[in-house]
Amino acid sequence: MQRSPIKMAGLCLLFVIIIINGYLLTGSESSTQKTWLILNETVLCSAFVLLTATLIRRQPVSQFENLYINHPIPMWIYEKDTLRFLFVNEAACKKYGYTRREFLTLTIKDIRENEELDALMDNVRERCNGSEYRGIWKHRRKNGENFFVEIYAHSAFYEGKEARFIMAKDVDEQVRTAKEAHQLGIRYELLAQATNDALYDRNLITNEVLWKHGLESMFQHPTQPDTDLFVWWKSNVHPADGPTVMSSLDTCLQNRNSSWSQQYRFRCSDGTFKYVVDRAFIIYENDQPTRMIGIVQDIDQYVKQAVRLEKQNKTLREIAWINSHEIRRPVVSILSITNLFDKSNQDVHLNSRLMEWLHQSTRQLDEIIHKIEHKVKNIE
Repeated sequence: MQRSPIKMAGLCLLFVIIIINGYLLTGSESSTQKTWLILNETVLCSAFVLLTATLIRRQPVSQFENLYINHPIPMWIYEKDTLRFLFVNEAACKKYGYTRREFLTLTIKDIRENEELDALMDNVRERCNGSEYRGIWKHRRKNGENFFVEIYAHSAFYEGKEARFIMAKDVDEQVRTAKEAHQLGIRYELLAQATNDALYDRNLITNEVLWKHGLESMFQHPTQPDTDLFVWWKSNVHPADGPTVMSSLDTCLQNRNSSWSQQYRFRCSDGTFKYVVDRAFIIYENDQPTRMIGIVQDIDQYVKQAVRLEKQNKTLREIAWINSHEIRRPVVSILSITNLFDKSNQDVHLNSRLMEWLHQSTRQLDEIIHKIEHKVKNIE
């Protein structure tokens, strides 16, 4: 059982008195010797009493230091009337950039932005009435940087003054993430009203998916199919594209990327497939992916047009090769045959052979021309 310093000092003093009385009751020493012995024992015991009382009184201070001064969360005590800092711990000094001596010259208004002061004073008047308080505020470091903290406050007395004890937990990342999510939600709603694309909101923890609209207009699917929408989505991705899509998404989440994009084919209600591009923004909380907001755009016409253009370009390259290689051969033959004609020579056998060669070359040229015509029709 822990005794108070006064009680312990009293016990020590009683011990001194007993020792002194013991000397007084013995008669073996002279009066002078007894006097010096009593004086010596009194001084030693008094020193022992003072040392004991000091150590006992210091014990609560050490406990206080361990509990508050060395606590990892910033804490302070401020005077209720003047708002002046009375005590700050090491974590507060590190978080805000002030030394303890600098802190004790400031008030709680000095760690706030000017536009926050009216709200701060209103809160002090309304909340600092002895009740506990919890709320989120924006604070300012010594270097001018702002960050959000969650305040836990209750009344206290410190050094005989009415005060408030404060614990300030850093929630800057959570608040900014929530604000980004809110702004994203607003943009998401506006985008949903301004586009015909399919919009979705996926909870990455539960895998619940909410499709805004676009499923019916793009793929002729009901707006909310009566099934697990994530499983339904995966089942409608083209089988040849599914592994690539899921692998890409898993890699994105593992790398903690904030955005994801993938092109794939998606099944319509009639069984046909459309080319789409899926773009999504991913929200993280405590370094874990929690939400995925995306848009699925129909790019079927663009992809098919690109395929047609590529096919046309391939055909044109083939025609160019035919013109430069295959047509040249019968044309050269025809030119050579015509050069062999001699109008003055009436050799029937020679002329017959030349006419046969000319006919063969002309037929080859005709076949090549028909081949080109066929390729041109395919382009059209």
